Amino acid sequence: MNAPNEPNRLLYLAADLGGGTGNHLLSMLSRLDAERWQAEILTEGPVKARVEPTVRIDILPPPLIPRYPLAQIARFRALARVCRTRRPDLVHAYFFWTILYARLLKLAGRIPVLVENREDQGFNWGRHEYAWLRLTRNAPDRVVCVSDAVRRTVHERERLPEKCLTVIRNGLAPPRRRHGQEAARAELGLTAEDLVVGMVANFDRAAKGVDRFVEAIPPIVEAVPTARFVLVGRGRNEPEVRELARRLDIGDRLVFAGFRPDVEVAYAAMDLSVLTSRTEGLSITLLESMDHGLPVVVTDVGGNPEVVVPGETGLLVSPDDPGAFVRAVVALLQSPETRRRMGESGRRRIEAEFRIGRTADRYAALYDELLSAAR
Repeated sequence: MNAPNEPNRLLYLAADLGGGTGNHLLSMLSRLDAERWQAEILTEGPVKARVEPTVRIDILPPPLIPRYPLAQIARFRALARVCRTRRPDLVHAYFFWTILYARLLKLAGRIPVLVENREDQGFNWGRHEYAWLRLTRNAPDRVVCVSDAVRRTVHERERLPEKCLTVIRNGLAPPRRRHGQEAARAELGLTAEDLVVGMVANFDRAAKGVDRFVEAIPPIVEAVPTARFVLVGRGRNEPEVRELARRLDIGDRLVFAGFRPDVEVAYAAMDLSVLTSRTEGLSITLLESMDHGLPVVVTDVGGNPEVVVPGETGLLVSPDDPGAFVRAVVALLQSPETRRRMGESGRRRIEAEFRIGRTADRYAALYDELLSAAR
């Protein structure tokens, strides 16, 4: 452990620093008191987050033999060397393999305090992963879940005791700037007369349901002829999504905006933000949409109902009822006053409940609690 007047050394382990998790982690670390916390990140992939890092980030070199299990053994040894030389007071791990490496190091006495995060409901983990997690479930000092829904899933599938689980919901920094709608639409090829429905999602994750969003476009346009649609994101599945749009003959209705570091432009162009997720933890996209004053239509999964107040900040629909999604979108597109009221209410809710400073304070309090117990 560090001397009384020295900052506590925090080491974060992450498979990558892209997407919502990477942006949220970097945003949260920028709010920690640097005089009390000396944070570093060790990651396996390039930094693709939109948030500018304020802490040291080291990228592990790729293993010489990138095959299972030799690659995993090499990663574990590299992390063991880092822990031996840097001697962190607390390690905080994200994603399956870095969580497992950290657990083995904790059980071997190389890590004094171990915290883990669960960002979703484990949609891409199978029997192999859960077997390892159950086998090593006594290693972590605390597992942070981003929503009550995630906590219930972790308790059930990983068989972790309730006392080991803590819910800390994601937070959001205020937008770097707010763009005007006219300029934003011009940049995306949209007009002032369009009613714009947008979704920000990772195309690589089937759980995001991008195909459902695209399939809903024809019936929405039939009811609202001025509707236009924007998809923000990128991934390996983009060719399949574009082919689906071609088959549905909606090329003139759907804008593929790609990955945008200035995602605020896309939000500024929208009248309505949607999510067709099959599963969620606590969506950063949902928080950003509401913070930009947008009403939302999202599936009633994961942490979504912990953010959206139905009828007040947006609408929740069943993930198994495409017709309900279409009807909800159409209803809001046809009611500008309801959109305005929900958008204003959503922005107030984010300001009151989901600011990143509040989230950072909760993580700092958790670290203090665990470090005090360890001492």
